[in-house]
Amino acid sequence: MLKKIVLDHIKKHGNSYIAMSIVFVIGICLGVGIINRLDEEKFEVIQKYFFEYKNNIANVNISNIKNLLLNGIFNKSRFIFILFALACTVIFEKLIYFCVLYKGFSIGYSISASIKVYGVRKGILFAITTLGIQNIIYIPCILFFSIYCINFCKKIKNNNVDIKRCFLKLFVVFCIIIVISTFSSCLEMLFSYKILKKIQIFF
Repeated sequence: MLKKIVLDHIKKHGNSYIAMSIVFVIGICLGVGIINRLDEEKFEVIQKYFFEYKNNIANVNISNIKNLLLNGIFNKSRFIFILFALACTVIFEKLIYFCVLYKGFSIGYSISASIKVYGVRKGILFAITTLGIQNIIYIPCILFFSIYCINFCKKIKNNNVDIKRCFLKLFVVFCIIIVISTFSSCLEMLFSYKILKKIQIFF
């Protein structure tokens, strides 16, 4: 049922998905461009951050894994809530595009930084392990919900829809996306950290 709803939504709003994907890719390109323009001092700060992150991964244990999981869930849920809040205001519809641009920027920045710090092979391996697994689920959810929020705003502006019913549907979709993003955070803990813990000796 859920699969059919998603597929129908994609078919109906194909152009919107293309436009939002382009915004997301532009964000990635901006993130890559910023990293390539960093001076030596700022690069050293990033390098220090990656080395500290690697050391933290090496010391991950049962006592602090709960905090890492809760932090991951909070960060993902916060972004989704921002999209939901912008949709509820209706007038800030365009800022949803900016949020997607920022998300693309942060991913492009992270991938490019890992490659710059560890080199191409190790950097790509690091990026896939830390970003790839959970974002396979999370990014499509973000794109889907962003477009859903924008369409919600457009419907409300038309003034010919049942506002309560539309808002209820938006809230239900919001809750579903939160659940799915929480699942992606669990995947991050189950796989990303375990894999990184095993391969961190190569970095």
